[in-house]
Amino acid sequence: MKKEEKAQWSYTEIIIIAVVFSVFAIRVVPRYTKANPESRIGELIDGLLEMRTQLDLYRAQHEGSCPVDSFESFQTALTTKIGRCCPHVKKIPANPFNNLNTVRFDGEPAGIGKAAGWRLDTKTGLFQADDSVAHAGL
Repeated sequence: MKKEEKAQWSYTEIIIIAVVFSVFAIRVVPRYTKANPESRIGELIDGLLEMRTQLDLYRAQHEGSCPVDSFESFQTALTTKIGRCCPHVKKIPANPFNNLNTVRFDGEPAGIGKAAGWRLDTKTGLFQADDSVAHAGL
């Protein structure tokens, strides 16, 4: 019977393996740990599309009106089942650039005050990002 041979690693082999893993980690890990600007733009556009679509649906179901007395009434109207109408959204999405899910109505143009995540123009129905002037144009 042969004796089982145990694998023995030299210091050089261990150092080479450690370097390979380190290079791999340096290249791959940042892609999964940080939200890069492109993914945040994607999240912003997704939030805008979701809210614009659901606001259009809400207006169609409620004779063109939209609750704009306060953010609380706006949020309740969109997240609560009213009669036969299902909730339009589970929650107001957060703007990924300022992490705010609040909506302000009218006043200064979008991106100027930066006091909310979103801005709704009650006259035109335009729903915009409120974190910067550049994002307000999306």
